[in-house]
Amino acid sequence: MTAIIILNWNGADDTLACLDSFSNADGEFVVYVVDNGSADDSVFRIQSWIDEHNEVDVRLLPLDKNYGFAKGNNKGLEVASKISPDSYLLLNNDTEVLPDFLVRLQDFSARHPKYRVLTPKINFYYDKQKVWNCGGKLFFGFRKYFYAGSPDFAVKENGHIDISFVTGCALFFYPELLDDQGHLLTERFFFGEEDFEFSMRMKKNGIKMACVLDSLIYHKVGASGNKMFRFGKLYLHYLNRFIDMRLHMGTMKYLFWELLNVPIVLKYFYRSTHSMLLAFRMLKFLLRDARNKDCVSQKDFDSLVLEQNYFPF
Repeated sequence: MTAIIILNWNGADDTLACLDSFSNADGEFVVYVVDNGSADDSVFRIQSWIDEHNEVDVRLLPLDKNYGFAKGNNKGLEVASKISPDSYLLLNNDTEVLPDFLVRLQDFSARHPKYRVLTPKINFYYDKQKVWNCGGKLFFGFRKYFYAGSPDFAVKENGHIDISFVTGCALFFYPELLDDQGHLLTERFFFGEEDFEFSMRMKKNGIKMACVLDSLIYHKVGASGNKMFRFGKLYLHYLNRFIDMRLHMGTMKYLFWELLNVPIVLKYFYRSTHSMLLAFRMLKFLLRDARNKDCVSQKDFDSLVLEQNYFPF
């Protein structure tokens, strides 16, 4: 039996559509919807759906505030672990699943037990014949999706693809990967980077991961992220990544990596601000923050994305 964790934050429309897609899903599973302190009527609407649909085992876990993606999922995993499931799946609320997606993951896993982390093929919801990703690979602080943006027929492999990067959008894994607290994801980053850090950890520990190509879900890409303040989101992405790499690399290796990435970051800051002076200032702040911070907190997230008052210029 698989425990499925779906995180909701002010996104009942997407979450309910996702739950609807489970109405015909095959396999043994329990769905935990973790509401991350929504300020709208999400809790009421999701509970109403649960009350009206007894064909699916869905349980609602309302949290008292927004704990971010990683911590919200970890809290769901803590509760789900009490029923001792055979496996877990983290699933974005802005996805919809095909009826056999889970049994295909479970069947592949039974035949290939060396793979302890799996993901389905993920296609775009609004262009279902186009691939969003089939997992990806890590290389020196970067990740590259397999078949990103390709038509479905372009996928050449049969059965599965060995991967070293898995997105948090759909992450199937086994209980032994949970830590002593029953957590899977790092809570250093309030929003973003948790799947990159997880993938680096799996690669370092020699955990085999795969994309199962005959398991398919659809993703409404960017349904929550597209609401964010553009400059703040870009800075947040690089701040997460620079801190993550510093913590995973030795000092000299990180300084070399930082030197290689400075021109790349400067280019993107300039494209976003259309001001080289402002881009340099943001880069200066980034390098300072990345060396002085070990985490990116909710306060940092709010200041960058919501309040837009992080920078003194």
